[in-house]
Amino acid sequence: MTSNRASHFARRAALTFCLLAGCNSKGPPSAALPPAEVTVSRPLVQEVTDSIDYTGTTAAVASVEIRARVTGFLDQIHFQPRQKVKKDQLLFTIDPRPFQHAFDSAKASLASLQSELVKAKFDAEKVADLFKEGNAAKDELVAKTSRRDALIADIAKVTAELETARLNLDWCSVTAPINGRISRNLVDPGNVITADVTPLANIVDDDPVYVYFNASEHDVLTVRQQILKEAAEAEGKPATSQGEIRGAHWPLQMALMTERGYPHKGELDYTAPEVNSSTGTLQVRGVFSNPDAYLLAGLFVRLRLPLGKPHSALLVTERALGSDQGQRYLLVVNDKNVVDYRPVRVGSLQEGLRVIESGISANDQVIVNGIQRVRPGVTVKPVAAPMPVMPADPNGANGQANKAPATQPGGKP
Repeated sequence: MTSNRASHFARRAALTFCLLAGCNSKGPPSAALPPAEVTVSRPLVQEVTDSIDYTGTTAAVASVEIRARVTGFLDQIHFQPRQKVKKDQLLFTIDPRPFQHAFDSAKASLASLQSELVKAKFDAEKVADLFKEGNAAKDELVAKTSRRDALIADIAKVTAELETARLNLDWCSVTAPINGRISRNLVDPGNVITADVTPLANIVDDDPVYVYFNASEHDVLTVRQQILKEAAEAEGKPATSQGEIRGAHWPLQMALMTERGYPHKGELDYTAPEVNSSTGTLQVRGVFSNPDAYLLAGLFVRLRLPLGKPHSALLVTERALGSDQGQRYLLVVNDKNVVDYRPVRVGSLQEGLRVIESGISANDQVIVNGIQRVRPGVTVKPVAAPMPVMPADPNGANGQANKAPATQPGGKP
């Protein structure tokens, strides 16, 4: 029994010794991890125009709700929905017969009174002559004169009634007050139209079309400074305080929410006379040609306001940029395949590419893929690739199509 217990403790001691010896012994060194693979691209060199982007809404130049000026039965409709109409074009006809009768009655009453006035004037003149000769009483003269004057007043009253009847008769023909595109008829023939109450249709003048947006104080001052600078360069022509933007015909670009780039070209047309102190913004309006009525009033749009002339710039994909406590930066691979941290100053966004104003050069290798797997100071395995750009729009609406071709360092497209 004692022998078995001793043997058991001996085996346990041997096992413990082996485990301790194994823990303290040095095995073969672990294999080093290979450098992380990252995709690098050189910045694109491209001509760009500095700009400011906004959002806005379209609005018609003029919009009118058509209402009748007289009460009556709607007789006829003389247009098709969404038809382009001209000013003074006939749109609706209200049954004119009651108004024609009122006009004819007023006209007949006027003729009757004018006939009576001829007799009253003759009698008044005759009695006046007799009164001068002493052959007529003064009361008779006053009566004849009063009759004449009363008829003159009645004629003036009936003449006004005749003009009112003429207006009512004319207003039975409802015409277009402006040029534009008309909506559907809101009332069908046979219904009673109440004067100045019943809406009949709407006319929208949307060629050209306005676009309204709000610009910050900083943007307003920047644009004003740029306009004054270009005005001074153009033969010393000064810009007035009232017409700085409008007088300069400053270009403006626009796109709908389903469009790429900024295919619609217009210009600034109006700026509010003062900045809204509660919001710190100024209302600005642009105007765009719209001959085919493609741009509807009330649409949400993207706007781009160019600043200055085109200039050469470095661009990188927006996804390569990082942010560190408000500081934008790029990770660059140097000639020893080590990651460098580069603080940069960024400019405008150009179709997914961000303008880099300072911090890198055209020959730097910018990490565009795999940024999450590396940090500054580590060695990486760079894999060169072209700078990622947005695919071209087959319809030609992509804003890149209007820029000079991008080039890699060395002048190759």
